[in-house]
Amino acid sequence: MKKIFSVILALCLLASLCVPVFAESSRGTLITLGDSIAEGYGIMNSDEAGYGRIVADTDGYAYENFARTATDSAELLDRLQNWREWSYYRNIFARATVICLSIGSNDYFDNDDVYKLAVGAFFGVNGKKLDAIADAYYENLCAIIDILHEMSPDATILLQKVYCVWYGISAHIFKACQTRVNDVIDRYDAAHPGAVVVCDISPAMDRKPENLADDCVHPNAAGNVAIARVVLQKLCELGLGTETEPVVNVPGEDYNFYVEYMENKTLAKFLTVLIKILTGNVKNLGR
Repeated sequence: MKKIFSVILALCLLASLCVPVFAESSRGTLITLGDSIAEGYGIMNSDEAGYGRIVADTDGYAYENFARTATDSAELLDRLQNWREWSYYRNIFARATVICLSIGSNDYFDNDDVYKLAVGAFFGVNGKKLDAIADAYYENLCAIIDILHEMSPDATILLQKVYCVWYGISAHIFKACQTRVNDVIDRYDAAHPGAVVVCDISPAMDRKPENLADDCVHPNAAGNVAIARVVLQKLCELGLGTETEPVVNVPGEDYNFYVEYMENKTLAKFLTVLIKILTGNVKNLGR
């Protein structure tokens, strides 16, 4: 009798250990995909504390982060075309319930002609070039989402708009590109109703320098929490989640990209200050 009781007790303990594991993935898989924003580049421990991980942990999703820094729409399209031939990626994407897609800004900001584009945008003289990039982005976006629907037929794609966190003399450069990316997203959504759910994460970042990393581009730890809150709210509206307040299991670790990777630390600190001034984020100077 004691042996039977021991077996039953062991099975109960095993069941109690298995319940949390099941609960974590009972909603399916949440995937972050695209560029450095989705990757969580503004913090050291992005896989543990990026907004995708926070959303997944809060709402009980399994989590995969396939976003990569400096990815533009052409590179993501090429990557997906290769991935759909690999059973490893096909199996993961087939389990996706939600895909948080951030793509488009690097079509401008990681462009080979970025300096010419920036100068032209500042003086307002290269609108045709900027429009041509937007047209190419639209074609790539159509193909990207077609592949995602093929690989993840049951997934909801949250297509994230680009925020703008530059307010100084360089604001016009950022906005010239940001507005074109967001216009393409709106154009796609209008032409393909129901194909994606547009998710504007601007409320988490705009006019909130406290949510911005020292590079004045990416979200810091607080910014990732703020973006997670926006995404959670959207999932709740869609019936894909129940929680709207982020659960942060692992705090994000902020870092200064320039200080971290430049050998000349004095120059790195000077560059940090200069960029904050040029982008209008002087409130962050004392941080």
